[in-house]
Amino acid sequence: MVQDRIYNYFERNPQLHVLFIFDRMNIIQNELDEMKQWNDDYIYKVFDGAWFNAKYAIENDWKDKHVVLLFPEQVYPHTEEQQLSFPLLDMLKANMEYKEEDYASFMQQYNLPEKFRSFVKKNIGEIMSSKVSNILNGHIDNTSFSEDMVCRAFISNYLGEKKLQEWEQLIIKMIILDGIAEEKKRTDFWYKLSKNFDASKALSEKLDKLFGLTPNFNAAIKMKNVAESLKYNSITQLLDAVPGDTYKQYKISNSVVLDQVNKIYELGTHDRQLSEKFAQAMNILAADIKEEEIINVYGIDANYYYLTESLCWPILKEIVEEKLMADPEQVNDRMRELSLKLPIDSDIQIAIRFIEQSALYYAQVRGLGTLKLNSTKEYIEKYTEEFYLVDLYYRRTLEAYHELITKENPIEQTLSDAKRQLDLEYAKITNVLNLEWLTCVEEKGAWFTETGLKRQEDFFKNESDTSVKQVVIVCDALRYEVAKELMQELAKEKHIATIDAYQAMLPTETKYCKPALLPHHSLELNGTDMMVDGTMLTTTDQRTVHLGKYREGAICTRYEDVMNGDAQSMRELFKRPLVYIFYDTIDEAGHSQSPFEVISACRKAIEQLTVLIKRLHATWNVTNVLLTADHGFLYNDMKFEDKDKHSITDSAIEKKTRYYLTDSNDTFEDIVKFPLDKVSSIKSTTPLQVAVPIGTNRLAAPGGYNFAHGGASLQEMIIPIIKSVRKKTNKTEKVGVALMSHNLNMVSSRLKFQMIQSEAVSMTVMERKVVCCIYNGDDPVTQEKEVTLNSTDATNLNNRVFEVTLNLNKSVNASMLQLRIYDVDDKLNPLVRETVKNNTMIEKDF
Repeated sequence: MVQDRIYNYFERNPQLHVLFIFDRMNIIQNELDEMKQWNDDYIYKVFDGAWFNAKYAIENDWKDKHVVLLFPEQVYPHTEEQQLSFPLLDMLKANMEYKEEDYASFMQQYNLPEKFRSFVKKNIGEIMSSKVSNILNGHIDNTSFSEDMVCRAFISNYLGEKKLQEWEQLIIKMIILDGIAEEKKRTDFWYKLSKNFDASKALSEKLDKLFGLTPNFNAAIKMKNVAESLKYNSITQLLDAVPGDTYKQYKISNSVVLDQVNKIYELGTHDRQLSEKFAQAMNILAADIKEEEIINVYGIDANYYYLTESLCWPILKEIVEEKLMADPEQVNDRMRELSLKLPIDSDIQIAIRFIEQSALYYAQVRGLGTLKLNSTKEYIEKYTEEFYLVDLYYRRTLEAYHELITKENPIEQTLSDAKRQLDLEYAKITNVLNLEWLTCVEEKGAWFTETGLKRQEDFFKNESDTSVKQVVIVCDALRYEVAKELMQELAKEKHIATIDAYQAMLPTETKYCKPALLPHHSLELNGTDMMVDGTMLTTTDQRTVHLGKYREGAICTRYEDVMNGDAQSMRELFKRPLVYIFYDTIDEAGHSQSPFEVISACRKAIEQLTVLIKRLHATWNVTNVLLTADHGFLYNDMKFEDKDKHSITDSAIEKKTRYYLTDSNDTFEDIVKFPLDKVSSIKSTTPLQVAVPIGTNRLAAPGGYNFAHGGASLQEMIIPIIKSVRKKTNKTEKVGVALMSHNLNMVSSRLKFQMIQSEAVSMTVMERKVVCCIYNGDDPVTQEKEVTLNSTDATNLNNRVFEVTLNLNKSVNASMLQLRIYDVDDKLNPLVRETVKNNTMIEKDF
């Protein structure tokens, strides 16, 4: 555009030889530098300070050319002093100065009011520059034009933006610029801004209105105070300032202003392209607003509006050290509150999850009641209804901790101490439970026959159904509590699944228990191995041959072969009447003795088995799926010293860390013996005893110590059986919804509230999608927000709490509004109606 106007000068003035351009802000030079070519008879030259060379070239080398001579960062020499120091004054007088005299036509073109004449005249050159013109394209007409808009366009251009930015975006990007940008880029921006009086004034007025601050253009870092005020008010705006608060000079009390400040902070922390840089810049610029000082003044229980990670870490530290074991229910509620106020993908969420799961563990233990029960059946019920959650929460806590220690965190020692304490507490409570359990078994003298559970070796006889196709998944070491979590995932699907428990044989060892799940007439001990119908079944092919004797066309296969098979072969596979799939991920990881691998293998198993069962039903058209395990396991994420391992002096045919086989009837302290043929269907040529340590003790023997099985603990003996049937779901009822609090207040044009999904999604209750909106009468005054209530967690209420934020999007003068929550399928009948007190009055032009 500038180049075209230059050509016009020469076309309108044929005698014109030199066109002088005085480019005070380098706006014109920036545009002309992008021009790759000029007409052949034109010379474009940026003056380099060599007066004599320029004059000589004009009079000689360029005498037949149209010369465009640009003087960067200079103004026309109007004063006598300026003219005396301008050696080309005679040429300037004889030729012309380039002027942006288009302001009148610009105002006429857009029918702008007369009040803008002075502003447009002063800035027309920059307004008409290609970059600013492109930014303003589509934004200018006689009703929308404003000095504010044009100044934002100027600043947007200085920042290198190609689109018009709002003030919130500009302030965020200036904070990023001052905080982490390279020095040259920062210097260039502030230099350009300082040269534009109107843009500088507009920025100063905006920052003054928002923060009571104006940028010091002479300071090295202009946005430091703004960043400090933004951080301080984002954290403390709901708190009344107290005398000990050394940052209270930054306090903003005006709710309308706070609304604008909150928009800046929320955009900076949630915008995908800006959030990481914004956080880095804020950490640098606002470092002098120390979170520890805020906590010292207001305490860890104060109602902080926004939370930074730096503010949250000291809070977590004190909670863990002072409250975790003392009041786990309160800690769990607090973790929910903190989690909702922090970015969902931040590392601190892992620490919160660790503390939350620890709190759930302690709360569950506190509610257990006595562990001294009257019958073995009561112990089974105690475990399958209550105690399994102790194991589940311990595993989930370890899962969070193992992820946490791969990240940097400032309270590492506190969390490490809490984890070690949890390890000790868990080891103690599981040992006590199983001491009482085995004492009860011994006292009854019935060898586990009164537990009320079906026996593992009768699995095929009990569950086989020749009238339908069946798939049996045998998951090695699938502990009951892991299967319960798997059920939560299956509840999301359309098929119907139920879970029950069986009783594993002793020893709870893979080589004995896994083959017993196949059909058989006899199980016999051959040395330290087990024969099934007189045959060893150690390979998949051997198991297939054996299974085929009981069901024609039946086959055994491995999980990996199923998931890696092609579509056609899998369709053919599952046309067979009976398929056994063997899945070994957990047991294989457990015997590696890596605590990381065991815990992650349980998570992997839940995910993979969920997909497998869904695929069996939906893709391979299998109606009936059974999932069971050969045994469970004990797991402790702690080092076992030699003193912790029980030494055996008894004779042993086979010895592992949780059992040994012996023909001796001698009694030993802390060892319980059971006749092999009474606690399993395994026959031996000579009477043998299965000897197991009491409680959860480990024997000094080959095998693992952290991950162990083979013994008679509840965790090892109770195995799950999940039955999943593909049929039309009977789910007709949707989950309910309720508000966590009925005291709703609109603060700074924003309502934040929490709603709770009243029950978990299950095999009988389905998810619900709801729409939330605030109304003034019947007029919606916020956007609609859709939320899917689909949590399957029946044990942890925190996972069924959803936080919703609604922002006013129009001016409202009413003091009372109404929150309505509808099912998406029924917009006529609200599920929730609740009054909202409006503490904010929105101003259209703040």
